[in-house]
Amino acid sequence: MQKQFDIIVLSREKFQPPVEDPALGWFFAPDFSEVISQSDAEWTILVQPGVAITREFLNSAADYCADFPYADAFAPRIRNRESRELISSGFLIDKKLGLVEEFRKNPSAEMRKVASVTPLCGIYSTRLLQALGGFDSLFSSDLKFFDLGLRALHLGANLFALPRLELEASATAFPEKDFKNIARIYYKDLDIIRFFKFSFRHPSSLSALFSHKKELDKKSLEATEISRLTEEKIAEVEAK
Repeated sequence: MQKQFDIIVLSREKFQPPVEDPALGWFFAPDFSEVISQSDAEWTILVQPGVAITREFLNSAADYCADFPYADAFAPRIRNRESRELISSGFLIDKKLGLVEEFRKNPSAEMRKVASVTPLCGIYSTRLLQALGGFDSLFSSDLKFFDLGLRALHLGANLFALPRLELEASATAFPEKDFKNIARIYYKDLDIIRFFKFSFRHPSSLSALFSHKKELDKKSLEATEISRLTEEKIAEVEAK
C-alpha cells in the first residue's frame, strides 16, 4: 500500500518522530534532493525541526489533499507556540517588497493561490518535488523556498495557502528582506521588466547580478524555455 505522507525534516540531526505510523515515512536531510528519490508516498511534507507535527494536522492535511486533487502544494499557517502570533504562511509576490506573507494580505482567511509555500512547513506533491530536483544552491536562506515556488509555477503547478490548516512552531517572525537575493530570483524566475521595477525601488539590489549574471542567465533559460507561467497566473499570486 502506498504511504500517505513522507515527511522530510530539513535537518541533519535526527530525532524520534512525534507520530509513528506505517502510513508515514520520516527522513532527515537539509536538502530534500538528498532523499526525495527514496519517497514513494503521494505527498511529501517538508518541515523545519521547530514545527510540531501532530496526528490531528496530518489527518486534516490528508482531507485537503483528497478534496483538492488539482492542487500540487499547500501552505499551512504557522503560529508561534508561545505568543500565538501568526508568523508564516505562503508567499505572495509584492510589487514593493518583492514578497510578502499571504496572511498579511488575506485577512478573511480564504484559501488562495500563492507564489510559494512557507519555509517552515509545506505539503507538496512528491512528483512535483522530484521534478524540481532540489533547492537552488545559489540561495542558502529561506528565500530558496520562494525560488522553489516560482520554479514550480513554471511547471504549471498550483500552490495554495490553507489558512484553516494550522501548526505551532518555536520560531521567530520572517527575517528581514534580503533584497539582493530577491532581485536575483526575480531576474531568474520572472522577467527583466519585473527585475528592473523591483531594483529601482531598492537600488542596492542593482548590483545583485554582477557576480552571478552568467549563471542566472543559464538558469533563467532552463526555467522559462518550456514555461507554463503566464501573466494570468502571476496575477493570481500577487499581493493585492
